[in-house]
Amino acid sequence: MNWRVASSINGGQQYTAAAREAYAEIAQTLADDASQLSGRSTAWSAAALQLGHYRVSGICQLVGSSMDSASAADFGADHESLPYQALIERCNDNAAQCQSLSQDLSTMADLLIRAHSLYSQAEHATRSAMNKLLETAGTVFPVTAAAGFLSLAAGGVLSCSIRERRFSPAGALSSTAWAQEGLLNAASNHVNAKTMGLSTVGAGVNRSAAILSLGSSRLVNLVQGNLLHVDQVKSSRPVVGESHSVAQSLANLQHLGAQRRGNAGGSGLDYGTIAIQRYRNADGTVSWLVTIPGTDGESDSAFGWPQNLEVMSSDAGQRMRGDSARLVAIAMEKAGIGPKDAVALIGHSQGGIVAAAIASDMKNRYRIEHVVTAGSPVANHPVPNRTWMTSIEMEDEIVAALDGATNPANEHWLTIRGTALRDAKGAPPPAGTGEPKLPGAAPVHRAAPAPIAPVNPFASTPVEGAGERKEITHHLRYHQAAYRNASDLGSPAVQQHEQHFQAIVGGKLEETSYWQGRMSWGPPTALNERIAARIAGQQAAPDNGR
Repeated sequence: MNWRVASSINGGQQYTAAAREAYAEIAQTLADDASQLSGRSTAWSAAALQLGHYRVSGICQLVGSSMDSASAADFGADHESLPYQALIERCNDNAAQCQSLSQDLSTMADLLIRAHSLYSQAEHATRSAMNKLLETAGTVFPVTAAAGFLSLAAGGVLSCSIRERRFSPAGALSSTAWAQEGLLNAASNHVNAKTMGLSTVGAGVNRSAAILSLGSSRLVNLVQGNLLHVDQVKSSRPVVGESHSVAQSLANLQHLGAQRRGNAGGSGLDYGTIAIQRYRNADGTVSWLVTIPGTDGESDSAFGWPQNLEVMSSDAGQRMRGDSARLVAIAMEKAGIGPKDAVALIGHSQGGIVAAAIASDMKNRYRIEHVVTAGSPVANHPVPNRTWMTSIEMEDEIVAALDGATNPANEHWLTIRGTALRDAKGAPPPAGTGEPKLPGAAPVHRAAPAPIAPVNPFASTPVEGAGERKEITHHLRYHQAAYRNASDLGSPAVQQHEQHFQAIVGGKLEETSYWQGRMSWGPPTALNERIAARIAGQQAAPDNGR
């Protein structure tokens, strides 16, 4: 495992001002103590250097400058030298211990801040302000903004390629991560203004998606047709197993995605396939879990690349006319999900966008209790407040930034943002250890240094199956690592969302069904027309849950 993920948490459970202040005070105390210990480590290292200087120069501090040479000679006749080597080693050991304690306390302070999201409000406000600034700059000075963005991307590619010792375009995503949301909004302003007039400036990325999908959907319909066939298919072996947690559901999502990409054959499942599971609760009620993988890009698939624009549209009818959204809606209808049954949806990439669209636009048809998205741009979807949202995003994956906005931060919307870090290998010993190297000093043979302490297991989480080189972090394994790290931090907000999700899938699994969608030419089916009419009726119905 060559990569790790460190997570930050925004939204979810809110603290009172007094509780937040108390946690912040503890974190500050830990940080202050860490700083003091670091200063003491520096002092011990300086003492070791000074002793090394005395040993090499032959200076004895017991001989004062006022003593004449004859007296100094008489004094030195029976004077024994100080045990410099032992003193230097003791100083270095003390420096190493102080530095180690300082690092531990600093890590504890950082973990406390991350676990309790102590500065999340300030970070959210700063991120929003930066997005607005970049949007304004990109709207007013588009050429300059584009040139700056391309320069950042080129610098990232060059820097990453040098580190990787091969061409690495993934470096462009890391170097531009902080600017992606704001500049995407700026680009959407130009699209909106040129197609719908200046009054649409500021309408956002989803409005641009609505405009662009008007043309792209017609083109896709010409290529693959608009008739969607949704059929139940069988798996020759278990793929999506029983799940009672977000982590297990993410693992099932990864397994199903691998089948449809052809990376784990033998199940009989193919692309354009989702899973629907029925759970029987202790009180006799039924709940459901819908698992929706991301884009597969096949020519006759409902989860192609152009369908992303449709389900990101600002128009509810357009979202639900998207092929991927229709597939999930029809499958849910055929599976027998009732209007009073509790439903949880989990999706990666386009699958997460579809899940948010279903929660937003079929809220009067289904009781959508919880949605989990991984790497999905869903900040602008009008998800009702009664639906809990758990969004997992990577800092530099760009896909999650395509909505051009930060996710809402409230009790029911939790965002976990992961940052990919290279695993430390062959790190040098801590500062302050080792023999001082002075001119003319004789080499000293010392025992081998102690093994480097392992990485703090709570600070970051290893990415299962990650390669040695830098790669695009949109792969689901990075989101899985981000969620594990957020859970390991002991965040109350994460625990609260986890418990809410578990309450939905806490029953006994009765059935797992798989539903496959294929596009072709032909007239719309009766079921398609019925679902379209129901969605149209929901658009006119009032929403009392938001």
